[in-house]
Amino acid sequence: MARLASFLIGLAARKSARPFERAAADPSEAQLNLLRRMMERNRDTEYGRQYGFAGVRSFEDYRKAVPLVDYNDISDRIDRITQGEKNILTAETPVLFAQTSGTTGKPKYIPVTSTCRAGGGMTTWLHFARKDHPKVLSGKVLIIVSPAIEGHTESGIPFGSTSGMLVKELPKGVQSAYSVPYDVYEVGDYEAKYYALLRFGLADNVTFLGTANPSSILMLAEMADRMSEQLIRDTRDGVLSSEANLTAGLRQAIESRLRKDPARAKALEKARSKRDGRLLPCDYWPNMALLGCWKGGTVSSYIQRFPEYYDPDGHGMVPIRDMGYLASEARMSIPVSDHGAGGVLTVNLNVFEFAAVKQVDDDPDGAERWQYLGAAGLEVGMEYYVFISTTGGLYRYDINDVIEVVDMWKKTPVVAFRRKGRGMTNITGEKLSVNQVIEALNRTAQALQVSPSHFRAEPDVSKSRYVFKVEFEGAFPKEKHVDFLRGLDNALSDLNIEYKAKRASKRLKPPRLEVMKKGWYERGKQGLVAEGKRLFQAKTIVLDAKQGYRPEPRETEAEAELQSA
Repeated sequence: MARLASFLIGLAARKSARPFERAAADPSEAQLNLLRRMMERNRDTEYGRQYGFAGVRSFEDYRKAVPLVDYNDISDRIDRITQGEKNILTAETPVLFAQTSGTTGKPKYIPVTSTCRAGGGMTTWLHFARKDHPKVLSGKVLIIVSPAIEGHTESGIPFGSTSGMLVKELPKGVQSAYSVPYDVYEVGDYEAKYYALLRFGLADNVTFLGTANPSSILMLAEMADRMSEQLIRDTRDGVLSSEANLTAGLRQAIESRLRKDPARAKALEKARSKRDGRLLPCDYWPNMALLGCWKGGTVSSYIQRFPEYYDPDGHGMVPIRDMGYLASEARMSIPVSDHGAGGVLTVNLNVFEFAAVKQVDDDPDGAERWQYLGAAGLEVGMEYYVFISTTGGLYRYDINDVIEVVDMWKKTPVVAFRRKGRGMTNITGEKLSVNQVIEALNRTAQALQVSPSHFRAEPDVSKSRYVFKVEFEGAFPKEKHVDFLRGLDNALSDLNIEYKAKRASKRLKPPRLEVMKKGWYERGKQGLVAEGKRLFQAKTIVLDAKQGYRPEPRETEAEAELQSA
């Protein structure tokens, strides 16, 4: 059965790769054809009528007729769609809303249509992975995803995770290739979820492990090592730990899939004893052919720790392939090799426009003056802001991401995500915005009746946490510092669902507070002026996304940390 499932996955992968390869050979034609199809299909929608989709025959027409937007510009229309109105952005009714964090605390709902889901991005990814790693599907597949459905809109349309929905709706003939049943992904408690993933995964010959964030792969390996005795015992007895935080319904559904496996438990115990009590993936998954996760940007530090678990003896690290440039809005690239963190633009699935980083940063309010380029007009080594149009109803959408063109494949750019753009930062996928930081600061200051005169948040990527530097007006007792830090942490969790999720899963570590000496901000500004900056250019930076954490021991008066996750 598993062999049949592998065959069916391979067949689907080859089929989905064909239009991708054809489009990559002529991206200009592919992009124009896709644009025309999108305009024709949605010409009679409210948005299509307002902006003249019917008259768009070229990219020049498109840019003249349709404005550049961000989520706030179209949020009212999306709200109406969630309430059941039709024919607003697309002729298709969304089958799902991908939920992600908004800049003001209100979640964003990204519409996903049947056409979006028919793109086959993951199966195309698998096609190229199998070409280089033929044994990737020789055993079981273990992937880590979020729940498919986390709730429903007023009109009954579900919102949740597109990757989770993909797993939930796997054909029966394919399900046997996957190690973990879908019910496990519905577990809300992160500790219990990862324990359940391991209960199934440790029982199988897993040859492919995939998820977007490499911190999740590390977390899985660390938990297996930490809970090895219990996992081995539970494998032998065919049970779930009574300590796992599971609802009665989920416990029953998951436990019914488990079987006693004394032989596997004995093999795991033998592997553990050979390593003086440690249980590592290289021992329980010795045939692992490929790891799939993000490799670039701020998450690259996690990759550096993989050999500790997958190659502790120095025999050769398991190959790692980037999962591609992924966002709630769209899959925007597909890696075709293990090299680097770049992937080929999905010119068959989305319409892309770009503007040079320098141009945007030098003239941030001049969208009408930016020079927009298509996929075929990009240069290797250059960084660009990305604007996308999708079959889900986003048109000339400013995703506020910066990519770098690292190579060309056929005639299409290979791009790597570099960072969030204007006013945002991102350590583990939380996409923290300036607005959220300011609002969290204001809430906390009001609750504790203190007055911060200057403030800066800096991402400490090496320790996967944020450092908040605050200069207070007047005296602020040291015993209140932890309360202030906890208030910031809680407020950011309220304002940003992704921040809350990453803190709950421990991928984002507890933040740190540095209380700065009086005059810290002014001295910093004077230093910038001394370096040649004009006074008006020495602006207050609330969220330092570009520079990241920079220790300032001479300016730090006191420090505080949260000890618990």
